[in-house]
Amino acid sequence: MEPIFCPYCGKQSLEELEPTELIVDNDVWYIMHYECKECSEMFDKVLLKDVDIDEINDDEGFWS
Repeated sequence: MEPIFCPYCGKQSLEELEPTELIVDNDVWYIMHYECKECSEMFDKVLLKDVDIDEINDDEGFWS
C-alpha cells in the first residue's frame, strides 16, 4: 500500500523515487523512497521479507 499523503505537511503531492533493496540477516528490505512536492521532505517505507540466502541466484536479477 502506497502512502497517500505526506506525514510532514499532510498534502497529497507525493513522488515515488527509485527503491532500494538490501539483505540484512536473511531478511530482504525493500525501501521505497518518497518526496513531497509541496514541502520537499523525503520519507521512506520499508517492507521486510524472509529469504534463504542460499536460494538467491545472481542470474535472477535480484539486485537493482
